[in-house]
Amino acid sequence: MVKAAITTLSGLLRLIPDRLPGKIRLGSMLLRPFRSQATAVLKDRAGRTFVMPSYAEPTAQNLFTFGAHERDTQEVILKFLPETGTFIDIGANIGTLAIPIANARPQVSVICIEADSNIHRFLQENLNRNGCERVQAVSCVAGATDGQLVAFYRAPDDRFGMGSLGAQFSNVPTMLPQQSLDNMLTRMNIHQVDVVKIDVEGAEIGVLRGAQRLLTSERPPTVVFEFADWAEARIPGQQPGDAQEFLLANGYRLFRLKRGGGVGEELLAPMRRGFLVMLLAVPRSAVDISARPRFSSLS
Repeated sequence: MVKAAITTLSGLLRLIPDRLPGKIRLGSMLLRPFRSQATAVLKDRAGRTFVMPSYAEPTAQNLFTFGAHERDTQEVILKFLPETGTFIDIGANIGTLAIPIANARPQVSVICIEADSNIHRFLQENLNRNGCERVQAVSCVAGATDGQLVAFYRAPDDRFGMGSLGAQFSNVPTMLPQQSLDNMLTRMNIHQVDVVKIDVEGAEIGVLRGAQRLLTSERPPTVVFEFADWAEARIPGQQPGDAQEFLLANGYRLFRLKRGGGVGEELLAPMRRGFLVMLLAVPRSAVDISARPRFSSLS
């Protein structure tokens, strides 16, 4: 009964244009009666099944309401990802971005990195459910160095996927293993990466420092990442805009992303204030981004 009701309500809700004001609030209201369910199961617009711990968390809200999560980010990744390239999703959560990318590019190699082992369990289940045989899922913190344990603050179920290296939710931290992306790729014998997506709740600068060899290689990847000033500010030893500054210093151009995965204004200096802004970093050696082809759309 619950599954049928959720499927019916979600299907009706997705008929409403996504840009209609109040749609997300309506979705939240319709989903509220089901939030006490221990495990959430939802299908996206393409019929892919995702399992997550609760209908209360943000990813569930987006899948229920829109049939997709971070669709604009998915679109821009596909613009820069060739048919046989390599995509790395750092902060992969339960796979709502990596799995559609893997389906849209069946010949692409995808690596998902998820710090929280509790989330990694759901990620691996979703990869198995959706037949993503070319996707590897790694459970570790992607950071500046290898071989150490770092303090990680898990989020409650209604904020699932928002774990951070910064203290939050009055939680006692869990110690998790950290790896640098450069050394991880060496161990995997991967020499070329086309696109990297980073969403690690403010710890982006650590990821980038651990990937400097990749970022300064002969063919550096395009980087898509999130900026939130408060998330960067709460982690000791860094300040808002550090990730952008690092990329600019290592030969990248920065752009804001627009709705639909479009490329917006170029940033000539790091943003220091802003909330949940998606940014695109393109190597200066790359071709004009305005001429970048659109290979295939998401289903």
